[in-house]
Amino acid sequence: MSAIEDILKQIPISQLAGQVGASESDTKTAVTHAITSLLGGMSANAADGGEAALTAAVQDHAANPTTDIANVDTSDGAKIVQNVLGANPKAAAAAVSTKTGTNADLLAKVMPILAPIVMTYLGSKLTGGSAGKTAIAGGLGGLVGSLFGGSSTTTSASPASGITDLLGGLLGNKVAAGNSASASGGLSGLLNSIF
Repeated sequence: MSAIEDILKQIPISQLAGQVGASESDTKTAVTHAITSLLGGMSANAADGGEAALTAAVQDHAANPTTDIANVDTSDGAKIVQNVLGANPKAAAAAVSTKTGTNADLLAKVMPILAPIVMTYLGSKLTGGSAGKTAIAGGLGGLVGSLFGGSSTTTSASPASGITDLLGGLLGNKVAAGNSASASGGLSGLLNSIF
């Protein structure tokens, strides 16, 4: 199961649909695209030298887990969206909508709710269970590579590749391969490399 599917499985779509005032089908589509975009943004940030900051943020969320969508701190979620996608939730949602055809207003509502949940998910994988303990030797990147089918073992993953390898493996290495384009093309370039 991919990380996107694993996170999606943890989201109560019916409850979230009621919370944001949309159909379950539209909400599930928006959630899938939002999670993909957030993970892609994290991958690009890590590849651009932000791995240490991202690892620290993920560890903070692991220490204070967010799993209940009704109690998510959406202001924290908006800050995460801003950090990983380089745009506020409304602008990020508009860009994702342009690429996917998903309703921009719905994306703008779900992204700040989902961002802390994605961070908590990555944090739980980093700190919990035997897989997490093994992966810590390779940093967050080693963990992500092991979770999403990376070819290197967690103990041999270099700290420099860290979360970049993890998140790149999660998205089929699309973002890692297109990182220079995404850096020069801003959010649009990043989304071109994801979708």
